[in-house]
Amino acid sequence: MQNKKQIIRNAIIFILLMALTFVLVFKNYDLEKTIDIILKVDYKYIILAIVAMFLNITFESLNIKEILKSLGKKTTLLKSIKYTLIGFFFSGITPGGGGGQPMEIYYMKKEKIPVNSSTLALLIEVCSFHIITIILGIIGLILNTNLLGNGFIWIFIIGGTFKLIILVVMLICLFSQRLSNFIVDVFLKFLTKIKYKNLDKITNEVNEFLEQYHAGSKFIKDHHNIFLKSNLIVFLQVICNYSITYFVYRSFGLNEYSFVSMIFIQALLIVSTSSIPLPGAVGISESAFLKIYVSVFGLEKLASAMLLSRGVNFYLFMIISLLVVVFNTIKKKKIINAK
Repeated sequence: MQNKKQIIRNAIIFILLMALTFVLVFKNYDLEKTIDIILKVDYKYIILAIVAMFLNITFESLNIKEILKSLGKKTTLLKSIKYTLIGFFFSGITPGGGGGQPMEIYYMKKEKIPVNSSTLALLIEVCSFHIITIILGIIGLILNTNLLGNGFIWIFIIGGTFKLIILVVMLICLFSQRLSNFIVDVFLKFLTKIKYKNLDKITNEVNEFLEQYHAGSKFIKDHHNIFLKSNLIVFLQVICNYSITYFVYRSFGLNEYSFVSMIFIQALLIVSTSSIPLPGAVGISESAFLKIYVSVFGLEKLASAMLLSRGVNFYLFMIISLLVVVFNTIKKKKIINAK
């Protein structure tokens, strides 16, 4: 779990990255004109985009709830939504989203859900998420090779490589105990050779990490139907997320690209940016959007489309999730003070 200093440091980095991103973006785009275009869009589609984002959060929460239920740990959908939003916030302010899951586990523990159960539930959910996003991203690549110009190909290569490495490591740890142990042994021997200072600490963390994955492997093998169900729910979750840009597209009165076409373009964008080790992928997501969607929205509407799309699928829900974190913290303090 992150301490207060880490949270404040990550939040400052996030804000600075966000400010720098928008300064750089609007060096090349007219801010006044961009806002004027936004004010003229059809807002019923923006409402649909917000609903799609709520459904994205809801499906993720439902997945966690159902996995916990299969582990004999009951929780409500509302509480699962709270955990998901807390995870969303801390993922957003930490590089590569690494802070989200530990905070979800921490808050679940506070509400009597054992760490081994919450860790396993999130492990299965994340594994399903990576599988679905990479599959859709590959299809998106096959269908949209024409969009890899304008410098986007380098973003795709870097981001896609990060994403693929994460999935391969996860699958090795889940399904090959011998190979994962061998890789860990090589890694620890390397740290020993370079005389890494905190070797005992990292050895314990790595071994604990492996134990969790091996437990996950056993659970998946014994309950493959739960894993398949998780992948189905994640598929619905991801489709809701990817549909946001389609609704933004329609809000401009555009209809040349179909719903399915926009889903696979967004899949290509997400697989290229979501694993880049920057808080909330801020900067790289905006840059990639401007590169891949220029031929879809046209140069005049491009910056407005980026602001609306990122505004709905990230910044708006960062504000909502921050409010959830603050409210939950105040509530906990009141309970503690009442005792």
